[in-house]
Amino acid sequence: MITNVATGGVQARRRWLLLGGGVLAALMLAAFAGWAIGRADGGEQSASSSSYEEESLSGGGVDLGGAGKPEPTGAVKEFELVAREAPWEIAPGVTVDAMTYNGTVPGPTIRVTEGDTLRVTVRNELAEATSVHWHGLHVPNAMDGVPPFTQDPIEPGESFTYEFVASHAGTFMYHSHLNAVEQIDRGLYGLLIIDPQDEGGTQFDREFTMMLSAWMVDPTMRSSEHEMPGGETMAGQMQTSSGQGGMSMNYNYFTINGKAYPLNEPWTVREGDVVRVRIANISNLAHPMHLHGADFTVVAKDGETLPPSQQQRLNTLSVDAGETYDIVIVADNPGTWVFHCHELHHTENDGVEPGGLIQVIQYEGTSGSDETQSEQPTPSPMPSDMPGMGH
Repeated sequence: MITNVATGGVQARRRWLLLGGGVLAALMLAAFAGWAIGRADGGEQSASSSSYEEESLSGGGVDLGGAGKPEPTGAVKEFELVAREAPWEIAPGVTVDAMTYNGTVPGPTIRVTEGDTLRVTVRNELAEATSVHWHGLHVPNAMDGVPPFTQDPIEPGESFTYEFVASHAGTFMYHSHLNAVEQIDRGLYGLLIIDPQDEGGTQFDREFTMMLSAWMVDPTMRSSEHEMPGGETMAGQMQTSSGQGGMSMNYNYFTINGKAYPLNEPWTVREGDVVRVRIANISNLAHPMHLHGADFTVVAKDGETLPPSQQQRLNTLSVDAGETYDIVIVADNPGTWVFHCHELHHTENDGVEPGGLIQVIQYEGTSGSDETQSEQPTPSPMPSDMPGMGH
């Protein structure tokens, strides 16, 4: 009897398991069908979208295009970068002895399409050796630009040609990778933008770039002085490793695309514009960049597109050393706004504000749109005993 009862119990449990398994299978099948229908609807909506509205930022996200493995285009894009010293004005009245590519800071923006072959010849007219690294981009080992590991230094008077296929779309940098602290701080860097073969569904009305950098101007050297409030004078000579005790981290000027406010040009937008901004931080410091008057959506980081589920709406983004970000702003609040670093010592020119990492955004047709640069506020000195002024 005990055996019969046990056997009956086992059979009953088996019947319940079979019944439960059938119900579970039916539920899973229904869930899968609903997911497939929803995915098909979402795909159809994305494919049929022909206009860009603000709700797409918080809903479907931004499509930057790009191929997983782009086919080679067969096009060869050739560039020449000449590394040489040249004077460069970073702030009103402050000219430094910069290291430049082709005489400018940053160097020329290199822009190609994924699948293109880049051929970049670097000619060294400096008094010291140098090299070029393609920051964030995957290249053949021999093209990485890091002496002594992947190549010999490019000595003064010599040249070296880098050649590789632009492997994927995104925002990248190029910069020196030899005596890098001094050479990068003095200007040897530039932007590398790789556009997608497939441009994707999102169209942008405006595009701007922000390459953030920091400078050390030695106050003991007097090659180019300018008058500050109160009658003091500040030097305009770049401190180098061979002068005044070597390199320090006491940066006192901060620039966007090589120029501190108010020398950097304002951005002009129209109401309704969808604006893409590519941010690259080549400095040794972090910069929490804060936008007034609107939020923005972070759509790419370090050259990699973020899927919609990872795209964030923010108004302050901390950009660490070596990072790049792509953000999108919908211009829906007319006026004159600023986009600035919220490490507030970085919005000064040697302790005098406003300066440094301040980017003016001006809507067309609003009051003062033609006077933004001509009528600047009077600079005011910051207290000398503020904590962190050694930054």
